[in-house]
This record gives sequence, C-alpha cells and structure tokens, in this order.
Amino acid sequence: MSDVHPPREETDDFTPDGLEAAGAGGPVQDTGYVRPTDPRTLAALEHWQDLKFGLIVHWGLYTHLGQAGSWSLCRENLAPFMAMNEDFHGTEAEWNTHYYESRHTFSGQDYDPREWALAAREAGMKYLVLTTKHHDGFAMFDTKYSSLKSTAEDCGLGRDVVRETFDAFREQGLETGVYFSKPDWAHPSYWDKGREITDRWSNVDPETEPEHWRPFVEHTHRQVEELLTEYGEVNVLWLDGGWCRAPREPIAMDALADRARELQPDILVVDRTVHGRNENYRTPEQELPEVRLPYPWESCITFTRAWCSFAPEERTKPVGDAIANLITIIARGGNYLLGVGPDATGAMSSHIKRGLQAIGTWVAAHGSAIYGTRALEAEPRLQGAAAQEQWFTTGSDGALNLFFLPEDIRGLDRDHPARLLPAGELRISSAELPTGLLTARVLDGGAEVPVTRDGADAVLQLPAVPVRFAACVRIEGERS
Repeated sequence: MSDVHPPREETDDFTPDGLEAAGAGGPVQDTGYVRPTDPRTLAALEHWQDLKFGLIVHWGLYTHLGQAGSWSLCRENLAPFMAMNEDFHGTEAEWNTHYYESRHTFSGQDYDPREWALAAREAGMKYLVLTTKHHDGFAMFDTKYSSLKSTAEDCGLGRDVVRETFDAFREQGLETGVYFSKPDWAHPSYWDKGREITDRWSNVDPETEPEHWRPFVEHTHRQVEELLTEYGEVNVLWLDGGWCRAPREPIAMDALADRARELQPDILVVDRTVHGRNENYRTPEQELPEVRLPYPWESCITFTRAWCSFAPEERTKPVGDAIANLITIIARGGNYLLGVGPDATGAMSSHIKRGLQAIGTWVAAHGSAIYGTRALEAEPRLQGAAAQEQWFTTGSDGALNLFFLPEDIRGLDRDHPARLLPAGELRISSAELPTGLLTARVLDGGAEVPVTRDGADAVLQLPAVPVRFAACVRIEGERS
C-alpha cells in the first residue's frame, strides 16, 4: 500500500476516456440553449468569446497516486481510469482510506505556478480554468469548511495552490476561472460511509432524508462562496459532475448561481451538461463539433493522455493536432480549452513545455485571425485549383481569414519539414467578403497574395510559400 507507484507504460495512445463514464451519468433532456438576459452577463459572454484559447489544469491527490482523476473512488469500474492502482492489494473500502491518507506524503515540491503561467501566456492562452476541488472533495485551497485541503497541517503540500496559481496567472495577464466539482465523495452527507457505496451517486436520499442531505448542500454553497470572495476576480464558475442535479440530487442550483452573480457580477456560470439558465456556455468534452453551433461553446480537450500527467516527462499529442483543433474550433464559433497538468511532484514535463512553446510561436503569427474573431454565418463557396484542400474561415474587423490545413497536420510535431501553401487560383464566394478594394497576405511571413474581384467573388492567386503547421491568408477591404 505504498504511495510510490511504478510509472505507467509509456505509449502514444491518446484515446480519450469514455465520455459516458466521465460525463453526466445518463441522458440529459435538452430543451435548447437559454441565452442570458442580464446585460453584464451578455457582455461577459461576448468578451469571453473574444479570448478563444484557454488552459485547464488538473492537479490533486489523484496525480500523486498516478491516477487520471479521483474516479477510482467511485466503484463503478466502467473504464480503466476508474480502476485502483495495479500494485494495490486490498478492498475498495481500503483503497478509499489509502487514497485520502496519501495526502500526508503529497508534497508537490516542484510545483512553480509562475512557470505554468508563463508557459500559458507564451502559448497564446488568455484564461485559466483550475481544479479547485475534484470529485474526491480534496480542496486545493484554504477552505474553512473541510480539513481535507492542501493547506492542512497533515498535508505534505502545505500550500494554497489556488491562491498561488491565480496570482501567478494574473501577473501574466490571464483571466482565472474556477473548476469546482459539485459532488463530494468525502462529505458524509453525500457518501455516508456507514452505508454501501456502489457508484458515483450519493447514497443519501434528499427526498426522504432532507435533514441528512442539507449539510452537503450548505457545504457546497459555502465553498463556492469562499472561492468567489477570497480569491479575486473570477471569470467563470465551471461546475463539473453533471450527475449532481435535480431531481435526484438537488443542490439549490439557481440560488448558488444567483449568489455567484451577486458576488461577481461579470462571472459566467457553467453548470456543465445541465442545460438551462445556469449553463452560460456549453462544454463538449474531448470532441470537435462537426458544424458551427448556434450558441456559445468551448471544447475541452487534453494535450496529454489524460487531464493530468501520469508520470514524469509525460508526452503530448503532436503540436499540429492542437493547432488543427484551435482552427477548427474557432471557425465553428467556439473556444478551445487545452488540458494539461503537473506530475506528482508538481513538475512540468519538458514535452508539455516545448509543445506549448511551439503552439505559441504559431499563434503569435496568427493572432489577428484568432482573437476577437467570429465564425461566418455561412461557409464560403470555394472553387479553383486549391479548393479541394482543407480550408477554414473566421471573420474579424471587416476582414476574412482563410486558414489552410495540410492533410497531415494532425501528425506534425515540432521541427517538422515545412509544407507548401497550394499554389494557384482560389475563387471565394461569400456574403461576408470585405467591401472596397481588396488586399490579401499570408500572415506568417507577410507574403502578398494577388487578389481581384470578379462580380461578388474574390479571386486569389496563391503563392507556393512554406507553411509551418497551417497558414492563414487574410483578406482585407479598403478602410474609410
């Protein structure tokens, strides 16, 4: 039952965990997106859509144990990420005890939030979502309402991770968001340890045992209020654990969201997968929508094998995969939330560091086609020699941004041989072409692209210039 575990076998298998296992825990009725009506919330949502690119960081007791999250506690065993460690020999109840006792040796001595904040800024990210508490109930902040916390005397970490991390990211100019899991497997009014525990759901019945259930609801509201009153400005309250919802597990969600907005009037509330007034934007997980979506959304996708690092020197997906995701997402109207995390010691893998640097180099050359852009109302019609290639578009400041993705972009990593922009004519038909005299250029390198009007169309003569990962041709009109 040692806390020291052998590293998992290194593989290049980045297949995401089963979403049904990790998601809402069953079908959710979708009556449609509910657009906010409060002017400040609408303004915050518009601003958030301008940011485009963010970072989600998972780190906690589960990382210390070589786990991808706290799912090994829930006893469902629906997927490998829910399994106990292979070198642990004991019952599920004994694993639960062992899991929480690991806090004594969880020191995280190599965690430097300034390093992570700088890496995020240099990658071109504009906001952070940080796991303040996962389903296990272990708080990475100095909560007054639980002794299971990173600042406790019996925790080797002995640090307020949320405060340190938020301070570091704000110093680098990033906005900060709170990931908070609604279920809490350590709370005795959610999981009564005197009863059988068989799955992720509470074993306390709110309907027949309201007095037993109430302390859990109060605990949840108090911890959220702590995070929104003692940790500075928060741009989003990102609530996970979508199975914790009415009618089976009511937590007075409307009251919680209203209090959050009272404390932080510009906050966005995202009650994930629980559609309605408290889901200001939607969060497809580990997937790319096939079409432009008619509401605000954000794809959260891992850059490594899971949401955190299993082992030192955790490897990443190819940089080209992340860049292709970013382009695809913004062209379909979304934001991209890239997932990484420290290893058990708090260190950043060199693969993560170099990967974020490479992403940042590309993003820096294409920022005008990324930040503040919006998806086009309708996809342009493309004709010509280059029309059969992969193209995506965004619009911004009266300009049309035309992204070219090489066929093999998702396999391209750092220092790959340059590809070429497909040479030849490309005719564009779109109601969202800029007005007036047109000019066009390749953003990375600034090569001018000859462009003429032919009726309502624009006709480009593309040059065969080198492409690093992906290229963007920006078409602008004459400014008055």
